[in-house]
Amino acid sequence: MSEPAKNTNLPSPESYSPKKPRLAELMKENADKTGMKKEYTVKAANGGSYIEGIPFLKWGEWRDNSYCGCMTALYNAIGINVSYEEVMGLSGVCWQAVMLDNWDPSSQMPQNGRPCEKNVGDALGIEVYTLNKEKKIIKQAKACIDGGVPVLLVGGRWAPEWTLACGYAVENGEDKFFGRSYFDCQNYNPTKEAIEHQPPVVPENEIYTENGYFYFNGFPGVVPEWLTHFYNKKRRPISRKQALRVSLETCLKMFEQPSKTHKFGYDAYDVLISGFELPDSEYKEKCGNDCYHIGSMLDARRAAHKYLEMCAGLLEGENKERLKEVTRRYKNMVDKLLAAVPYEETSPVFNDTPDFVSATFKMAEGRRKIAAALRENKELERQARIIVKEILDSWEETK
Repeated sequence: MSEPAKNTNLPSPESYSPKKPRLAELMKENADKTGMKKEYTVKAANGGSYIEGIPFLKWGEWRDNSYCGCMTALYNAIGINVSYEEVMGLSGVCWQAVMLDNWDPSSQMPQNGRPCEKNVGDALGIEVYTLNKEKKIIKQAKACIDGGVPVLLVGGRWAPEWTLACGYAVENGEDKFFGRSYFDCQNYNPTKEAIEHQPPVVPENEIYTENGYFYFNGFPGVVPEWLTHFYNKKRRPISRKQALRVSLETCLKMFEQPSKTHKFGYDAYDVLISGFELPDSEYKEKCGNDCYHIGSMLDARRAAHKYLEMCAGLLEGENKERLKEVTRRYKNMVDKLLAAVPYEETSPVFNDTPDFVSATFKMAEGRRKIAAALRENKELERQARIIVKEILDSWEETK
């Protein structure tokens, strides 16, 4: 984009031009310190700066985990060419199965279980870190953006989902951050019935650039000292083979997590299966966000399959064949779920269906097919993990 779209609440049109030499100098200094090749231009504007061109985030494009979707966009923005499937695989999020008994959608956040940020950072050569004071967070966020590095946080806009802060401005002496969220695509005029489910169209005075960076009323985010992440420090990455080993170790650990609140692994499968087998009256009362939970699992298992395909050449001998077997099982999991429910009826419904309900989930017969697919996949998970353990036990032989 050329210049940011005019915001009527901002001080004056003159401030849109990058006239402040000191800000331009700081941006260059910050970029030089990171040593990163930036994919997008940083523009000074309105007493702050913004990273031009970060793409929209959206469910329904096989990037349905908002954490890994944001991370992928962030890494691409700082010049690291990595796919969503690789981020899901390197982090280990592609292996997760997690639920709460009340089917709350927050259960799908990877941070509910084993930490996964370090896995990706180690693999891609980035030190991921947090700060514990709001003033420090705001100061560092501005420095990162000036240097072309977005900031990852939860709840930047509308709801506690992962978001990317891509710019900031100064209004009446106050810092205002803006960026990308998974809700950006919901720019429509909601009906009275839909308003309680989805936010209204974005007000014009909350749009900060021509390509639609929206005001982050939630900055610095939910629990910022834990969930607001910075990515401007480089480090030496581990090898692709070592990153695969870490991912496979995470595959086993994901199903072995004790918890007083969340259900992991096979227990999470049981929560889903028992819910989908409930009669209509009990199901409607208990099993909310059903399409999201199935969509999350479907998206994760597809990412697992794709990631393992990318890693096929990293191992040799028997372990190479074992990895192919694991890959086939994850592909089988995806096929079984897709045979029970179309992808378009899962997480993608968040983009344009106000009540978040799709046809398959309304019918008892449709839900029984989903439950049957989950039972089969639960067994495939057991088989896959037996083979993964064999790979890890024989790892020294593959050097």
